[in-house]
Amino acid sequence: MQPEWGDMATRQPEPTPVAHLTELLRATPFGGLGKEGAARLAALFVARRVDRGEIVLLEGERGGRFIVVSDGRLKAFRSLAGGREITVFVLDPGDFFGFLPLLDGRPFPLSVAALEPSHIFVLTREHFERASRDEPDLCLLLLGHVARRLRECLDQVGMMGHQGALARAAHGLLSLLPEDHHHAGAAEVALPFSQAELARLLDVTAENLSRALTQLRKRGVLARVGRGRFRILDVRELEELADGK
Repeated sequence: MQPEWGDMATRQPEPTPVAHLTELLRATPFGGLGKEGAARLAALFVARRVDRGEIVLLEGERGGRFIVVSDGRLKAFRSLAGGREITVFVLDPGDFFGFLPLLDGRPFPLSVAALEPSHIFVLTREHFERASRDEPDLCLLLLGHVARRLRECLDQVGMMGHQGALARAAHGLLSLLPEDHHHAGAAEVALPFSQAELARLLDVTAENLSRALTQLRKRGVLARVGRGRFRILDVRELEELADGK
């Protein structure tokens, strides 16, 4: 049986490397706090080690914990009927999870488990609420992050309105680009899960997704460079295809 969070919570916490975590927080919703504010927030996190296969969060569980990955890899997944699982995304060093439950205290929408031995930093909702009272600018930063997430969701709703797998495949590939990527020129992306799982997330059949990717390659927009790895040769054209043009 896999150990769950309740088992983890009874372990002796490891000291939190505040300087390292302060740097990691720059890429999270708390990134605008500034060095001193981020250091104060980092001091409220607890460092934990998780073993391969260990469950960190369970879908439907309450508690409001925000997690930042220090090293290792974790997967966020959803359990399906019949005991199957679908990996929604993979968490690498510097990635974070649990932001919305941290804000509203509602259940976690996904489960998270370690793909390999990993170290994580955990902020409880109790400590987050304390930080919110002590850092007046924190609420404005978080509102800005929520607004950006809402815009992303609206973009996804618009994407689902497009007919055909080509636009959805284009949207899926664009979503894998790093936020700081300049739209001109080429870029390389890697699927954090299988192509079949990507098809399920995009709500298309695996066959139609495969045809869409082949069509993108024939158009000279995309090139496969390895297993689960693609080079986007023309980002602007891919954006136009995602918009149904």
